Amino acid sequence: MPLYLIILSASILLLIIYLILYWRSYAAVNHQEYVGNDLSSWPGISVVIITHDSDRMLQHTIDTVAAQQYPNFEIVVVNNASTDDTNDVIKRATKQYPTLLRSTHLPQNRNGILHMTIATTLGVRAARKEWIVLLRPNSTPKSNLWLQNIAQAIQQDCDMCIGYNQYYSYDNTAWEKHALRWHQQQQILNFRAINRGKRKPIDAESSNLTFRKQDFLDNGGYGRWLNLSNYHEPLYATTFATYGNTKMLMQPDAQVETLIPPILQLWETEHQQTKKAYRRLASSVKIRRSRYTIYTILALLAFALLSTGMFLSTVEDVSSYGDQWSIGEVPFPTFSIPVIAACAAILFIAISLIHLICKSHCWRKDRKFLSTPIVADPAAIYDN
Repeated sequence: MPLYLIILSASILLLIIYLILYWRSYAAVNHQEYVGNDLSSWPGISVVIITHDSDRMLQHTIDTVAAQQYPNFEIVVVNNASTDDTNDVIKRATKQYPTLLRSTHLPQNRNGILHMTIATTLGVRAARKEWIVLLRPNSTPKSNLWLQNIAQAIQQDCDMCIGYNQYYSYDNTAWEKHALRWHQQQQILNFRAINRGKRKPIDAESSNLTFRKQDFLDNGGYGRWLNLSNYHEPLYATTFATYGNTKMLMQPDAQVETLIPPILQLWETEHQQTKKAYRRLASSVKIRRSRYTIYTILALLAFALLSTGMFLSTVEDVSSYGDQWSIGEVPFPTFSIPVIAACAAILFIAISLIHLICKSHCWRKDRKFLSTPIVADPAAIYDN
């Protein structure tokens, strides 16, 4: 068989393998409704808010959490060495919600380094409920049914619950739009990694992460990553999550709205800290995180083989095959080599276009599902 025909066939075969692997790993973003449970029997939840110099956003976050329609929860605020009016905000909130809110604080160390490891451990130990929900002061629940959705998921044999963060910006600049797309894409990939085959997560945001208090203490908390100052949540989730017992809630009532830093330098600093944490992920998690990159490389290799086959077909010496070529003893009539190559290219391009159209449609559908209106007003929060 001519070399160019072998290469063209290999390109189509690789393309088909790419399509099979891609769609086997795809899971459409959806949500599961949880109904039919008695609120009085649902587990106790401690919402741990770790704050640093976020006095303008902290009060709004506390108010939205306190408005939750859930009978068995508390709010624990950890003041992580704030230098602004955060302490005054906590005092006012404690008077406003005396039976609901408790607080603790972490003094600034001599090096001026803010260690979220210590702050998170302090908040978890101060909690009195069985389940912990981590929340940042720049994150607010999208609905007053937020804790109900988390509790309902917990009752479905869930050991860890990862909630979706709908990020929004203050000025809606170009870099902010890029940051929003990046956060959304990472969470969609994590949803697919969890829900496709009930696997372990490959990521977790710093807000809206739920786990058992006792599990956190038994696992040593963030003790494995003391050298990192922030963004331990993805490491904890990927290390200690169990197969099939981790859920990622995408429904609007289970989401929180998270305001990205309004200054480019702050976003870049947080982004670099996140990347630094990602480098500490286990090798198996890194491979799972990069599987779509691997699929893309496979698709590019298929395209390269197609191009090579097309090039060879233009320089093939037809006379070297005579009037007919054969495989073994079976003769085949002579075809025009450019026609054979053109047919292979048309088949390749047709399959690729169908895949791209379906892929784009699925991504648009996923983003549309997650693009619900923002409830919070960033301008109002910053004007307080």
